[in-house]
Amino acid sequence: MPVLAPRPGACLLVAAWLLAAAQHDDGEGSCPAGPAGESCRNNAARFSWRSFERCAIPAGSEIGEPLLVTVEEAKQRCGDEQSCTGFTFEGHDPDGPLSGAAIWVHLKSSFDCVDASWVAWRKVASTGTPPAPPATPRVEIEGTPRHLGSGEGQGVALCLLGQVRMLETTHFAMEQNMLSVLKPDVFLYGPKRPGDDDEGGPELYSLKDYVVDARWEVEDIRTSLYRETPGASRVIDLEYVEVQGNWFGNQCLDPPLRDNRPGSAICKYWSEHKCLQMIQDQEAQRGQQYAWVGISRFDFRWVAPHPPVELLEGRDAVWIPSGSDWEGGINDRHALMPRKHAEVYLGAWKSVTTGNAKDVMLETLGAMKVNGYPGPNTECFLRARLEYHDIDVERFPSVAYLTCTQRSKSRWTQCYGTATNDNPGWLYKDEMEHATRVAKCVRASWSERKMQDCLEDISYLYRGIR
Repeated sequence: MPVLAPRPGACLLVAAWLLAAAQHDDGEGSCPAGPAGESCRNNAARFSWRSFERCAIPAGSEIGEPLLVTVEEAKQRCGDEQSCTGFTFEGHDPDGPLSGAAIWVHLKSSFDCVDASWVAWRKVASTGTPPAPPATPRVEIEGTPRHLGSGEGQGVALCLLGQVRMLETTHFAMEQNMLSVLKPDVFLYGPKRPGDDDEGGPELYSLKDYVVDARWEVEDIRTSLYRETPGASRVIDLEYVEVQGNWFGNQCLDPPLRDNRPGSAICKYWSEHKCLQMIQDQEAQRGQQYAWVGISRFDFRWVAPHPPVELLEGRDAVWIPSGSDWEGGINDRHALMPRKHAEVYLGAWKSVTTGNAKDVMLETLGAMKVNGYPGPNTECFLRARLEYHDIDVERFPSVAYLTCTQRSKSRWTQCYGTATNDNPGWLYKDEMEHATRVAKCVRASWSERKMQDCLEDISYLYRGIR
């Protein structure tokens, strides 16, 4: 048996651990039965825990001396300590040694992560939803939010879209820097891919702990587009085809439309539409709307924490990160908004199929943009919808960029910054460098001042033809 190097107070700590271990395992889960396990069970109700491999919480925020305890005992000690945000220890397995022996654990009052052969556990306040009232029948509403129950909305609903396969490289940073900040109920929608099993869908890694609803379907978006659009042959094949630009990209359809336009905008709008329906279904089940709705992508690499809701809730606006305002549009890769704006932001499919998409763009973007070359893009169409419905937009400095690998990349772009098939790189160098600079400014946490000090005007990067 390996011998532990002596440390200050080790004898007392070992004795305390042996006493606790003798009382700990009585065959009733991870908490002792009776009064001895009361604190443990209270912590289980109040907190959940997220583990991060290859993560060491830096020195400088220690709570007391290191403890020689098991992982479960560390959770109990950290849960009992109000100022404790997590703990860290040297090793590779989040559950500690296979033998179940104690390890030296450092309790921390702040949480950050540096790459090292350590493990970190983060304490997260329980997000469990109280028992819901009887389900309210779903009501279809065109363009306006439904008000369920009598109180204000509660919680965050987050739609995640894009390349699910990129989670292999993004899930760690996504959980640390976005999910653990927003604590959302996550909704996933996407097409079934070859190799997906019938029920489980793709591998979700640690994201699965946040997922409330996930639907993977064999899609026939082309049929739905024509079926749901009145006068489809005129609207789709004449009016929309006349408006150039990737706002109507349809190469994702099978078969594409007759103009075979590059891009996958139509499938993006469909996914947003389906995700909004899932959110509405969940709200009907729980009898209450969400307070916030977000949308993001699986292939975002988060390099610093997302701004917390508390910094954003003072303004009635859609919050969108800086950058990617291509050709006069507005970044459509990520957003966080009050619930009442979700039908408009996620309503591109409805705008297209009701036949008013062209009119919305003409009124807001002008005839020269809509009828000229190269035409509107998806970012312009988003800006048009928000302006048409008088929805304000606020910006926060971006701390994420689109990542890729040589094996998993977009059909229409190259992947840079990586020389091997599986190492992550970036799709847009300017976006990556901007997010990296902002992350250095933000560091581990946000403040009102950083929302202003870390802003950077990069609009000049997105004026050319995409």
